[in-house]
Amino acid sequence: MALAHRIDAADRPPGTTYDLDGRYVTDIEGFYCAIGEAVNGPGGYFGWNLDALHDCLRGGFGARTPFRLVWHDSAVARAHLVAGCDGRRLAPATILDDLLDILAAHQVEVDLR
Repeated sequence: MALAHRIDAADRPPGTTYDLDGRYVTDIEGFYCAIGEAVNGPGGYFGWNLDALHDCLRGGFGARTPFRLVWHDSAVARAHLVAGCDGRRLAPATILDDLLDILAAHQVEVDLR
């Protein structure tokens, strides 16, 4: 069951600033929910796995890079997105630094607050 939906609206222009509510980013799914809502509003979609995130960062999903992401309450993710095993994927967990590297590679300036 999908909880997010894709908005078929034009990408906002490069240079736009988005505010990510990080209070509930306690796992990778929380990150996908938070970035989806930051870019496309409540229930918005901006990826549901790393491949989908890469796709969204190429444009066509509400945002065009380069853009700025103000990540509020980033300490929550710093405490929870840590090294370990992702039991759902039976693979290494995606950590905060991985996400920051991906965003930087796509010209997203992240302001951790």
